[in-house]
Amino acid sequence: MSAERFRSLFTGNDRSFGVFNPKTNKLFTKNQPVDLSNYEDHLEGSKGVGIVPIMDDETCWFGAIDIDAHGNAPDIDLLELEQKIRDNDFPLTICRSRSGGAHLYLFLTDPAPAKTLRKVLANWAGIIGYAGVEIFPKQDSLPESGGERQLGNWINMPYFDAEDTNRFAFEGGKQIDLNHFLDIAESRRIKPAILVEKAEGGYAEAPPCIQKMITDGVGHGHRNEALYNLVLYYKKANPETWRDKSFDANATIFEEPLSYAEAKKTIQSAGRREYRYKCKEEPCRSNCNSSVCVTRKFGITPEERGELEIGKPPEFDKLEKYTTDPVKWVLYVDNTPITLSTAELMDYRAVRRAIADNLTRIIAPMKNDKWEVMLHKIMSEAIVVEAPEEASTYGFIKDRLYEFFSRTDLSSDGESIEEREALFLGSPVVQKVDGQRVVYFRGPDFIDFLKKNRSEELKGSNLWMALRRVGVQHSKLRVKNQVVSVWFAPLNESDYIELTPARVEPEI
Repeated sequence: MSAERFRSLFTGNDRSFGVFNPKTNKLFTKNQPVDLSNYEDHLEGSKGVGIVPIMDDETCWFGAIDIDAHGNAPDIDLLELEQKIRDNDFPLTICRSRSGGAHLYLFLTDPAPAKTLRKVLANWAGIIGYAGVEIFPKQDSLPESGGERQLGNWINMPYFDAEDTNRFAFEGGKQIDLNHFLDIAESRRIKPAILVEKAEGGYAEAPPCIQKMITDGVGHGHRNEALYNLVLYYKKANPETWRDKSFDANATIFEEPLSYAEAKKTIQSAGRREYRYKCKEEPCRSNCNSSVCVTRKFGITPEERGELEIGKPPEFDKLEKYTTDPVKWVLYVDNTPITLSTAELMDYRAVRRAIADNLTRIIAPMKNDKWEVMLHKIMSEAIVVEAPEEASTYGFIKDRLYEFFSRTDLSSDGESIEEREALFLGSPVVQKVDGQRVVYFRGPDFIDFLKKNRSEELKGSNLWMALRRVGVQHSKLRVKNQVVSVWFAPLNESDYIELTPARVEPEI
């Protein structure tokens, strides 16, 4: 039974085959058909067999990438090689070769053109870092010469002396026995039509799950779901011919195609809108590799990957705008209010940080241009809340100045120049200049006052700019024999601060 399955995988040219004699350690070619007994001898270890993959009609049932490790070269690292193959989702089966190298076999459900097979295998060899190695079949065709057709090159088969072999298959990081190899190799057979697509690079940018469906086919279960996701892929990859591609997929990929009516219903349903791949449902879920998929042209987006790993974004319920100075926004996220500045609201990364702070939750990333589209709708429905004067910069500065100016007598007529000396004690003073009463104060004294009263919402240049915006002016004032840098605000007849720009010349 094992020999028959082995022969079915390694079907080749029936005009010649290779022979390995373990007693003499010699290799030679026999110009005759290989039969079942030869495969049995190979597996039992009496005489090894080499098969010519290419047949006289220029087709093959299998092919191989031959990575040598001749001479003093170290054996090929099969574990590293397996990882490269799986990362690229190639349907190759690794077998250790007689020399310590590796044969990477590709098996087909039906014969495929040798030229196509060689093109695909050569491309894959380059992708995994072995460009230029030998590819079997070695020829695209076997031409005739002098009335005789050329013999093809044969490749040694694995599992010589299967019970105690060093030509074993390597799967899951370990050596596997013959029966396990046969099961895996048979399961990885692909259809010639898929090979043609791979040769043309047709599926190189498809999601790994889609590649798996196309390469391995889909059984009776989940056919509708599979076709649904295939339609989404074809819409992205083949926008002009996606319907035809979808019907072709139903006919060629499924072991038992859906009826025309059922396939049409699924194709029309998936084709109506820009749906997403159903990554969390079978058959996608079992074949999902989101880290690879996100790099593919027709794969998922980074946002979709984030949703797969983290979950969908929360509900952004409503937005409130408070007309403070500066403006503040309250964004309700899953009914939880989050306060943001305008700059933070416009930056989705800042919104994510605020959600982490307030909801103890990580949400999926999103490109900022997509967030701005969402925000446009949310902002168009925002509720505007008028803030009281004290919530503005003007109100804040006015209130703090009144508290600070209460250190002096605002009812003073400001006629006494000697009162200016109070500035050196950190107090504001009232002075009359050109008939206008003003309150002078030193900037550092006002800063100390804000610090002591824990009112440092404005600092540094922002504080000074805010003072100028509300009408406080800067000047120079002579105090005794010194010229002091001061700020001032005018007073009206009711000892009330007039926060409007005042034209008072410095007294120096």
